[in-house]
Amino acid sequence: MKYFVFKTFIFVLVAIGIFQIKSYALLKDNKYTKKVLGMEVYFAIDKSKKKNNAKKVLLGDSVGKQMFDSMEDNDTVNSLTSNQAISMAGQYLLLNNYIKAGNRIDTAYVFFTPFSFANNLDQIYTYNYFVKPFYTSEYMAQMSPIVKNQIEKIPFATIAHHPAILTSNWSPEYESDETPEFSFLSPVSVEYLHKMSTLGKKNGFQLVLISAPVSKKKRQDVASLHRDEIALYNLEEEFKGYFENIMYLDESYFSDGTHLIHPEKFKHRYKNLTQ
Repeated sequence: MKYFVFKTFIFVLVAIGIFQIKSYALLKDNKYTKKVLGMEVYFAIDKSKKKNNAKKVLLGDSVGKQMFDSMEDNDTVNSLTSNQAISMAGQYLLLNNYIKAGNRIDTAYVFFTPFSFANNLDQIYTYNYFVKPFYTSEYMAQMSPIVKNQIEKIPFATIAHHPAILTSNWSPEYESDETPEFSFLSPVSVEYLHKMSTLGKKNGFQLVLISAPVSKKKRQDVASLHRDEIALYNLEEEFKGYFENIMYLDESYFSDGTHLIHPEKFKHRYKNLTQ
């Protein structure tokens, strides 16, 4: 029995050692950012810090990424699209990076489905897609009390940047069970939309919100959103024309009711983005 316990102990120590070595190897030159969940987020962060001659920049959720992939050349629009899991706070941080890098733009587009604005950093995806990439010392000064309060609710948020955690896909099984007091615009979205708008006024560019295509099956869901929240939070200018210009498509065009099967077929309908 003692021999078995000893062997087990040695095995555990060796396993931990191998795991740690692997973690530190992945940390070198940030190799892990190309292997973990959220790799598109790390790519967008890196791209947001580079100079570009494009006068228009585009941020967006995963459907926006389908339409204007950040990993592709999109003519006169520089795409920093990733997904909705980074919330509007993450979108703001990407945009702010871009401006801080010395880029001068005339328009910043936010390509979001109407349902993406409800992200209040309370999803099961928040840990891998926001906490790990963004909740760091580099961005802490730009984290509002609302954001910090949301992150503090997530178990193990304080160890998210431990090498073994950061370089893996592990995350706690957390999803808020709180009943939201909004149906459309989360507090995080409201706060960081205002920050993006202020950034635009300070740096001479226009903020334009555009909806990604939506399934006709969800038309009623869109109609049921509390649009009065737009006026309540003084975001009328930002949402001008947003709902009126939603492209509704037959359900057969979607793979899961949200993502398009052939996004390239509809990209030309947003040609105004590249003019």
